[in-house]
Amino acid sequence: MPPCCDGLLHNDGMGKKWIISLLVGLPLILGAGLLYFFLHPQLNLTLKDVMNSEYDAKDVTTEVREMTEDACGQQLNCVEAYSTAEANYYRFRSHAAAADYGSTLKDGFSVNYFVMDFDGKDASVQDQEAAMVQLAGMWNSYEGDFPSR
Repeated sequence: MPPCCDGLLHNDGMGKKWIISLLVGLPLILGAGLLYFFLHPQLNLTLKDVMNSEYDAKDVTTEVREMTEDACGQQLNCVEAYSTAEANYYRFRSHAAAADYGSTLKDGFSVNYFVMDFDGKDASVQDQEAAMVQLAGMWNSYEGDFPSR
């Protein structure tokens, strides 16, 4: 028997400790991941939800068109995309991917998993600002700034 495996077969106590650690640790890790998924609302929020949201203020998601198939793919690794009169909206799998894409835009806004691109849109500055506030307002935890328009 090779020296590396001798202790496992003769069970000197380390094998039991390793198995117990695995049996206790794995459910804790999986449970924490599931808890994060259910308590992290941005993971469950889709752009379809954003487009269908009702507000007491003026609707600033007008002329909505779903464009995921055309926009998301090899070039732009987003998972969902919509166009409105105010902005193009993109949803990504991670905060980092959204922030990376947002940093490439000359006229955009990034929050959590979402990016808004205002380039080429003729909506008023006030409507675009309201759209940013409404998207960021989907979470009570948003404490960032909004770009000047």
